[in-house]
Amino acid sequence: MGLASGYPMDAVITCKFRKNKLCSAVEAERLLSFTNTADPLFMFGAVAVGMFAMPEIGAILAAAHYLSSFLVGIIFRFYGRDRDEPPPPPLKNNHSIIVRAFQALAAAKRADHRDFSQLLGDSVKTSMNTIFLIGGFIMIFSVFLRIIASVGLTNYLNIFFAYGLELIGYHASLSQSLVSGLFEIDLGALVASQTDAPLSEKVAITSAIIAWSGLSVHGQVASIVIESGIRMTPYVIGRCIHAVLAAIISIILMKSQIVTSLFVMPVTQSSYGQSGLWLAQLEQTSYLLFLFISILLCLSFSFQLIKQFGKCIKK
Repeated sequence: MGLASGYPMDAVITCKFRKNKLCSAVEAERLLSFTNTADPLFMFGAVAVGMFAMPEIGAILAAAHYLSSFLVGIIFRFYGRDRDEPPPPPLKNNHSIIVRAFQALAAAKRADHRDFSQLLGDSVKTSMNTIFLIGGFIMIFSVFLRIIASVGLTNYLNIFFAYGLELIGYHASLSQSLVSGLFEIDLGALVASQTDAPLSEKVAITSAIIAWSGLSVHGQVASIVIESGIRMTPYVIGRCIHAVLAAIISIILMKSQIVTSLFVMPVTQSSYGQSGLWLAQLEQTSYLLFLFISILLCLSFSFQLIKQFGKCIKK
């Protein structure tokens, strides 16, 4: 859900998990550290098309964002091991995982006594409250950024980031985008796209800003999870690691051009003509869906093989 819906949906779901005691505190912190990601529509539509006017950049940003997020999850596997609770005894259920998933779905439906109309109404109310929350935080941090710029505090941040960029051989003009991205993700990505710097550097900085997500998103997450007792320190550390990894992977993908060849199809290559353009779009969408499902299946089979291999070793 974090991948599909973006910030801060996974914080909402993780908070519900913790409230319903479906996970421990340390498990909730691990979840929050790497699953609260940006959504594809923002990276492909708002950033790649709207800001850079280059749709192929969206594939690079999305691939770097989700690959680095997965790596952060692996890193946080070792976080809080001393606070782990003993696992519950295995359930005596010989059914497959898909059958058990539907059984759990049916049990949850029976435990929740709300009918469909009430569920629909509650979901709409929750969605609208989340939308107002996101919009309010964006406005607050945009105004705050303008205030500190007016009093001159951003000049010191510009100097600091410019010095750091020069150390790694990047254009110093990108420091303004880092200052804006420190507070608000949209403003930071917009400034980065308008900077007079090499494209590879702008994409890497934009990828880091999206992974960091800005203090605005951090405030949204904190306002959601504060009542469940989930600590924000691991989340912020995860954002820092995510930003560094996303920038590095973006640089690699920009040089290889593998991602753009897989996920981008120029319109001029369509063999269906103008009247059959929707067929080309359907073909491309089906291809992407098939590729995504294939990746998930490969990961699932690999996980099951590793799990079975570990059981054989223990025996």
